[in-house]
Amino acid sequence: MAAGTLVVITTVRLVGTLALALVVVAFGELVPGSSRLYSDTVQLLAGLVAAGVCFAAARSRAGVPRHWRHLASAGLLVWALTRLWWVIQDLAGAGREVPEAIAGIGFLVLPASMLAGLLASTHTRPRPVPTSPRRDQLALIIDAVLITGSVLALIWSVLPGDPLDKVADPDLLVYPVADLVLLTMAGLLLATRPDSPAGRRPLRLAGLALLAFGTADTARLLGTGPLWLETAGYVLGPVFLILAALSPARPPVHRPAAELLERDWLHLLIPYGPVLVAGVVLAARTVAGDPLTPFQAYLGWLGLALVVTRQMLTIVDNTVLLDRVAEAQQRLHHQAYHDPLTGLANRALFQERLVLAVEAHERRQAPVAVIFADLDDFKLINDTFGHAMGDRVLQAVGERMRACVRSTDLVARLGGDEFAVVLDQGGEPAPPARPTGGRLRTVLRQRIGGRRYVLSAAGVRVTGNADWTPRRSAPPPSAPEPGWNWSAEAEAIGQRVLAALREPYVIDGRSVSVGVSIGLVTAESGDRLSADILLRRADAAMYAVKRHGKGALIRYTGPRDTVPNADLPQLLAGALAEGGSPADAGFQVHYQPIVRLADSRTVAVEALARWTDPVAGPVHPDVFVTMAERTGLVAAIDDFVLDRACADAATLAERFGHPIALHVNVSAGRLGQQGLEDAVKAALERYRVPAERLVIEITETLRISDLPRAAAVVARLRALGVRVALDDFGSGYNALAQLHSLPVDIVKLDSTLTDMSGERDRAGALCRSVLAICAEIGITVVAEGLETADRSRALADLGCPLGQGYLFGPPVPITSLTA
Repeated sequence: MAAGTLVVITTVRLVGTLALALVVVAFGELVPGSSRLYSDTVQLLAGLVAAGVCFAAARSRAGVPRHWRHLASAGLLVWALTRLWWVIQDLAGAGREVPEAIAGIGFLVLPASMLAGLLASTHTRPRPVPTSPRRDQLALIIDAVLITGSVLALIWSVLPGDPLDKVADPDLLVYPVADLVLLTMAGLLLATRPDSPAGRRPLRLAGLALLAFGTADTARLLGTGPLWLETAGYVLGPVFLILAALSPARPPVHRPAAELLERDWLHLLIPYGPVLVAGVVLAARTVAGDPLTPFQAYLGWLGLALVVTRQMLTIVDNTVLLDRVAEAQQRLHHQAYHDPLTGLANRALFQERLVLAVEAHERRQAPVAVIFADLDDFKLINDTFGHAMGDRVLQAVGERMRACVRSTDLVARLGGDEFAVVLDQGGEPAPPARPTGGRLRTVLRQRIGGRRYVLSAAGVRVTGNADWTPRRSAPPPSAPEPGWNWSAEAEAIGQRVLAALREPYVIDGRSVSVGVSIGLVTAESGDRLSADILLRRADAAMYAVKRHGKGALIRYTGPRDTVPNADLPQLLAGALAEGGSPADAGFQVHYQPIVRLADSRTVAVEALARWTDPVAGPVHPDVFVTMAERTGLVAAIDDFVLDRACADAATLAERFGHPIALHVNVSAGRLGQQGLEDAVKAALERYRVPAERLVIEITETLRISDLPRAAAVVARLRALGVRVALDDFGSGYNALAQLHSLPVDIVKLDSTLTDMSGERDRAGALCRSVLAICAEIGITVVAEGLETADRSRALADLGCPLGQGYLFGPPVPITSLTA
């Protein structure tokens, strides 16, 4: 039903009901000799009908709306039964003498029910500032009594003489006073508790009912007014309660914060306005020589006690509020600096802690290290088991990492499946002692096959095996032991994390395994670094692990000079800056032969980027290619190698005595970007190189996110006459899925597949299978990593046509190539 229609219906119902009630009251004045009987009968019927309507309306409500309707129904029923006693007395000719017990029940149960209903309504109209419901209800009663007492004191001071002398029965004063208190409570709720119009309507109607009852009770107290006024009040009171009970359910309402705060100020100030006015008036009368009456003095002392009580409640509420504000500030601070899923520190807290650690390193030469961990192929867990299981795994990863580090270290989740650890002394006097024998003491010892790497500007080298499981190290001693090595300690912690995260995760009875790649960077005495530089280096080391097959730890050991900006990421960015020439910054192109295994004749060369920085010296390709991919600069390297290879095509053909193919690496991420096709066309046209002599090798360092789009790019390259190869097939992302989706011409087998040094029959069976598949779909195979004649002969015997490796020559400058 539309809101406008509802308002019209409610208005018509209100006017019609009031008109009918007034007609009934007026009709009683026209019946001579039976006005009292008629009045009591009409009140009886009004009370019974109102009790029945309230009870019936409560059945379709729930909660507080149902509760107050039941209370009103019960109060009206008792009130109507008192009128029934009057009707019986009128019919018997006994007059209006009612026993005191019956009169007390009849006139006090209904106000008590109304009081309970108004107190219950505070639950549906809470204050803007949350407080205790009981204290809120007590404060409402105190405010109403304060205002009522102030109003009575003002009335007493305005009326001449003692007003109690003008009433027939002073005991009846309690009823209009109770009505006034309840009416004040309703007014306070309307003024200080914002709500929707539909929600305020029953409260306004209940206030009108209290006003009607109060008018009638006042007329009855004075005993000198017309009977119709008393009858009208006692009839309109139940009528207004009927209309309140029939009010439609109120929709939820959301008020602006500014309005809520404004109403809360009203809640605090309204009760003291009448108190202040009454106090000023009474004080002025006292100064003028008009002493206070006992009743006024009583009201004054009562008001003072209530004000003190009210202030005590306000103090308690303020104390609770301050506690809640402090708790909220703590929660907000925790939320601002912690990951909501794992409870670990987030990137903001990690950055602050790392900055402090670096500052301590600069001031006191305190050692600091950063571990950067990235879960391998975590997306597969979400795709296979769902995101809920993925979240559980992330939580378990966080718990294991915390268990592997020291109490002074900070574990953080930087986002997604990336985690990091700040290793520093955190103000401790010394680092933990390194265990004897180069191994960590553990509760459980278990052999875990794992490689340990060191990533430096010169390359990546294997340094040993990890053969222990992680646990928290012992507390740091008071002084470092002689010969203590911070790099070794940091690497030991990193290996502990690596071993722990390799273990399967048993969640809800299901075993889930996930790999992890870890990069480590340390800063020792003499290093002048920033927090950003440390994090970038750890990140680059982690991605170098990805390039080497994942599931290991690589330690970054770049240049150790005292120049603050001498770090490889910044040097690389400067070398590949737009507008500059990579060749001027130390970039070169080396070539490695690709031969026909049948006669060792060179049929192609692979163009490979090499970089010798003036500051850092020679930088291993795995290092700078990883950094270039992470910083979005890999396209500049790809285009440089492509251009130089095409420029050297004529020289290469002359050196080998026949035209040879040129293999150029392109990052897989570029297949989904603009620019690759244009760069290929431009290089071929610039140096007039036949397209069939160019082979674009798709490297496997990044996942191809959009295979259909990548396949379209490959198809357009092949349409130009360019051939396409999958590099490092059998490791990382380049597997059968890519072979099925991408229309490639050449597959280059990764060295892990061509290694015949282990189980020769098993390795041979794998190579034979791949060769058979490729032969079936017309794809040429190149075996990589051929370093011995024995491996070369084995691949040739299996039917592999082409090979590449140090057996036939390492990558060298074009001037060093020999036919």
